[in-house]
Amino acid sequence: MTKERTKKVFKIRIKVCVTFFSWVAIVVLLSTCSKKRPEPNFYENLYTGEIIAASDFDNYSIKLMSAYADSTDGKAQVTFCMYYTRTRIRTSADSVIVPFKYDVRIGKEYLVRADDSILQKINMKVEPQTFTTIEGDKITIGGLQDKPMMINLWFVECPGCIAEIPVLNELQKKYADKMNFIAITYEYKKQVEKFLSRKQFTFTHICNADDFIHYIGTNPYPESIFIDKEGYIKYIEGVISSHEGSADHFEEIIEELISQ
Repeated sequence: MTKERTKKVFKIRIKVCVTFFSWVAIVVLLSTCSKKRPEPNFYENLYTGEIIAASDFDNYSIKLMSAYADSTDGKAQVTFCMYYTRTRIRTSADSVIVPFKYDVRIGKEYLVRADDSILQKINMKVEPQTFTTIEGDKITIGGLQDKPMMINLWFVECPGCIAEIPVLNELQKKYADKMNFIAITYEYKKQVEKFLSRKQFTFTHICNADDFIHYIGTNPYPESIFIDKEGYIKYIEGVISSHEGSADHFEEIIEELISQ
């Protein structure tokens, strides 16, 4: 591998994230939180059906990412989506097989998208609904707004959700006067208040909103949903890493929406 190619691979590799959770995972976490997650010895590529030994997965991912790097002059960024849920993990004899997909993105545009259901909600009009924040204020989501809105779907035991909070706080700080930033969870107010007492998350918080989450969201956690001033969902994005430059495409989206 040449020095130039290695740089391309590293640029993409640091974007990799494996902390995605489905709605089923919520139930699993609540009902079996004391049970250790099984360690896989194989991974299954859901695009191709290929089975990869866990010991070979790093080399496999590097080859995959370098292939996209070479074909896009290093511009593509790859995010792996690992399905660590009981309904998705397969067992056979002594084998534990974890399925995976991956996103491939250049800027705001996706070449490959792991979750096709996201496309069904892009450009969906969100009908106005009023909520009470944990501070006791009323807030309306959907319909005509004076500012676009970023909604982060999360829960307090989600590692990926927690990891991205510092980056989300920076976005909120930078664009607070031009964009509304809302964090929504299915959890109860006491759970969120306990979490916020030990970790700063500067978004406006709405709790106990399971029905609305099903209405606007798709499958993975965490998920960020961008709604324009007309009340339409324009972008749905997955976890954002803490690496330098990882928020660039979120900022591109925000800049686009606030300029409209």
